[in-house]
Amino acid sequence: MTQTSASGAAPSRALALPALSENRVARFATIMVLYFLQGVPAGLTTVALTAWLAAKGATPVEIGAFVAFALLPWSAKLFNGLLMDRFTFKPMGRRRSWILAAQGLMIATLLVMAALAPTANEIALLSGLCFVLNLCAAFNDVAVDGLAVDIVPNSERTGINSVMFASQSAGIASTSVIAGGLLMSGDITTTALVLAALVAVASVFVGIFRERPGERLTPWSNGTASPECLERQQDAFWPIITGVIRSLFNRHVLLFLAGLAFAQAPFAFAGSVSPTLAVQHLGFSSEGYSNFVAAATLVAAGTALILPVPLVFWLGLSRAVIVQLAGVAILCAAAGLTLPNWQGDTAFMIYDCAIYALSLSGMITLISWAMRICSPAVAATQFALFMASANLAQSIYSANSGFVIEMGGYSATYLFMSVTSLIGLLLCLLARVGDEKLVTNHDD
Repeated sequence: MTQTSASGAAPSRALALPALSENRVARFATIMVLYFLQGVPAGLTTVALTAWLAAKGATPVEIGAFVAFALLPWSAKLFNGLLMDRFTFKPMGRRRSWILAAQGLMIATLLVMAALAPTANEIALLSGLCFVLNLCAAFNDVAVDGLAVDIVPNSERTGINSVMFASQSAGIASTSVIAGGLLMSGDITTTALVLAALVAVASVFVGIFRERPGERLTPWSNGTASPECLERQQDAFWPIITGVIRSLFNRHVLLFLAGLAFAQAPFAFAGSVSPTLAVQHLGFSSEGYSNFVAAATLVAAGTALILPVPLVFWLGLSRAVIVQLAGVAILCAAAGLTLPNWQGDTAFMIYDCAIYALSLSGMITLISWAMRICSPAVAATQFALFMASANLAQSIYSANSGFVIEMGGYSATYLFMSVTSLIGLLLCLLARVGDEKLVTNHDD
């Protein structure tokens, strides 16, 4: 029997695949693929290219500036959210048209990179291309996050966040290995073409699922906007802006934004500081460092899948945040204090892997709370505000990481991460993260 949507439109039998809003497996699979694809620009920008530049003699300040500029679009996600909550092609759902457009532009940017083939000496051109690539990924990220807030029940949100970040980590790891190996030959054209093909194939899979029953699969196919889309999609900017502003009048939201920002230092360190420490001081090759990061990222992905859900179940969300952020602070302090006595690269690999894995797990826990306190009507904008705070902090840390190294050495950067993690923990506690009385969205 052909399923009929609430709007009365029945999908074609040939394309009657389950809608994401009604099928848990399709929902998880699609979000996994989309977050895997977000790992492509992240892995290329913060791992493969930084290691390649370090091997070519770029300084910590140059690499920090490259990463900071390339990742800057992630700080503008609030603007992206405003656009998505205001405009969409309603017959295809609230988020799906944005997701497919972002995927297409990501492919186009990689093809342009392949055609221009910038060298390691053309850091400005490389930064510009990576900026555009991350701009596409940031639009995609906001759309996917808005999709998750729209269609994922509260009971699945910690699990879906684990899947999101684990998949993104797998994407970063895969891109690190692929791009790291290809860049060893100096062939950035082949690297970009291979990644473009990867994004294209995955995008085809994403494109076969509707958000809700009865919607269009493509702009030219049959279908109508769902009642949920018509109800939640805003027709003017002002209601969106006022809704988000109202949320900012809540001191707990402001404290949470600040806590997220302070907790980002380990991620910035991984992209901006670790490459020069590993390649220029510990003897890693460019490909060797990319392969190490791939392995460490997979460990982090495994941790993201296994740790957050049972930790929140056993301890509650608030205590889970305490354990994870305090653990990151302790690991960073230990690394900073023992770094002068490191022999070889073993200690670096252990600390780097453990800090990243626990930081990622903690971030998943915090993001699940961010989703809980978002209103569906302005979900893309409100959630983007949370993420923009985190991303802007990462860019600021990356831009200044080289100066921290020059002033205090690599030990100082680890100690800096320890302090910022503790400040982030304190702010999250003051924000009452995990207190269900603060939750305004109880859709199940």
